[in-house]
Amino acid sequence: MRTVLLKGHVFALLLVTLLAGGCQSGRRVNVIASDEICRKSVEVHLVEVNRFEKDQWEQVSMTNYWTPGNQLRQSARDYTCVVQFGQGACKQTLTPDYQIQKVWRDRNAEYLFVLADLPGTFPDLPGNADARRVRLPALDSKCWGLHQREINISIESGKVVPLTISESKNCD
Repeated sequence: MRTVLLKGHVFALLLVTLLAGGCQSGRRVNVIASDEICRKSVEVHLVEVNRFEKDQWEQVSMTNYWTPGNQLRQSARDYTCVVQFGQGACKQTLTPDYQIQKVWRDRNAEYLFVLADLPGTFPDLPGNADARRVRLPALDSKCWGLHQREINISIESGKVVPLTISESKNCD
């Protein structure tokens, strides 16, 4: 009887451990540059923020953000993943083992901002209305669903386009 009880407790503990481990994102982010962007020097920032920072990141002027010495960009260095195009591969992948994903989890991030320093002139608009910025659910968000293991984002000459759409319509 004790053996059966002990096996039941071990099984329950294993199940809880597996489920807790499954809550970590384990998601890959593929940032894919169009042919035109791949040939140019274009920098893309992936920044995950929590709900208290969301409004600031949605409202910041993208023109100012990309200006050298911008205070917000400088202050976010420790939780920004920088992707550079124009010198190599047209597809770059952020894998789950990158240290930045642990930083984002530790910061209780709820939103992923993808910001691109696209060539050309663009009007400064708030949120996703600015072609140089896209806000998505954080990689650890339940909005992606359990089976969504890759998030694909396209960097085109005139805009940033999420190619993977979150599963839930209630995720803004």
